[in-house]
Amino acid sequence: MFPTWLRIFAITSIGSLTSYSVDSEPIEGPPLVFAHDLVGEELREGERFKLAPIAYVVNFGYEFDLDSDFGDFHARGIKMLEVTAHEIDALEKLEEITKTKAFTTSFSEALKNPIVRSWAVARRPVTTVARIPGGIVRYLQGKFFEVKRGSEKLAAKTKEHRYRGESNEKEPVAEKVTDAAKKVGSTTKKLSRRHLGFDKAKRDWSRRLKVDPYTTNDYLQFELERIAWASSVGSFAGEFAIPSSSVLSYTLQAQEMVWSKSEKELERLNSKSLKTMGVDTSVLVQFDELDQYTLTEKTELVITLEEIEVDGRLDLIQLMLEVETREEAMLMVKIISAIGNYHQLVKPIEEVAIRRGLAVCYDEEGTMVLPLALDYLHWSQEISEVLLSNDLYDESRSLWISGTASAIAKRRLATHDWKLKENCFDSFAALQPNP
Repeated sequence: MFPTWLRIFAITSIGSLTSYSVDSEPIEGPPLVFAHDLVGEELREGERFKLAPIAYVVNFGYEFDLDSDFGDFHARGIKMLEVTAHEIDALEKLEEITKTKAFTTSFSEALKNPIVRSWAVARRPVTTVARIPGGIVRYLQGKFFEVKRGSEKLAAKTKEHRYRGESNEKEPVAEKVTDAAKKVGSTTKKLSRRHLGFDKAKRDWSRRLKVDPYTTNDYLQFELERIAWASSVGSFAGEFAIPSSSVLSYTLQAQEMVWSKSEKELERLNSKSLKTMGVDTSVLVQFDELDQYTLTEKTELVITLEEIEVDGRLDLIQLMLEVETREEAMLMVKIISAIGNYHQLVKPIEEVAIRRGLAVCYDEEGTMVLPLALDYLHWSQEISEVLLSNDLYDESRSLWISGTASAIAKRRLATHDWKLKENCFDSFAALQPNP
């Protein structure tokens, strides 16, 4: 994967190092990789999609470009690529169903309802998923866990809800009325859809297709909603069989909950569980309003946190509240799930702590474990500064990553007494019961 000159440079640099100074570390850049070296043929090309031959390592994560009949997608990480390919298969099946006479008749009948008619006018799918800036670098810099900034944000949120509904000279009355009208309108739409059976129909179809009803794939959301309207208002009852798929990485508990419970019930259960953990009411409000996480991800986070009954659990909750982008939210789901899986499937964790802004855990043997959701670990300036910092020094320390590491990174980690575990997130999944 690396050119000869880079291998020679690495060997020479490593052999000449005589101190632990970060400045003397052999820094390497991200490699250019081919998709066929990373994924199987089933993910490179299907009947309705084709993967670009070149993949990129951006902020320690693989990035793939996928062209499909349903739009162009950008997937970060192999798992997201698997989910995207599976969702394209689901879209293909939905396309076949919606071409039938039974569906056409049912959906035409559903469009007579004014609620469905307004949805059809307003709803338009977005066929391209834009690139998302990397969030792992901000996490490595310790920007997620800043107690002062987090406390200020939390205090502001608490104050906002404490005085909600009362007069505020700084806020124009017209703006308050507009916001209230929007909330009433949104609530009315949710109630109407629930009474019409739309939400349940959408969850049922998601279960049959084995997809997430809260997916961020806008095109799939459109098709799920369309067939849900035809099923609930138009009485469409299409029967079909889809082979089971295990590409989604949710736990079985989270899968069953999002498929079987309403949005309102999920939110209530999540809040109840967090409150039982000792989370303050103001924090519950902040968690509920975070739109960086999907409801499915919030449910998975709560299920995982329930299993980690150790000191420092509330620090993890503070950490996950600090995300600012969609990718950072997905990153936190992976990290917290990894901690929970380590606790349940590898060794019991005695404590969770935040060091240099990163979540680490200490198992029953006293080993400090640092889980990082990295597809490809190359020895960059950011990595060397973080992993060689005094904050992360421990007599027994282990680095668990979701992907693989370069030869240089492996040598540097071994030199500095880091034990490396590669592809460990996949090994966690392999220990879970099959769907």
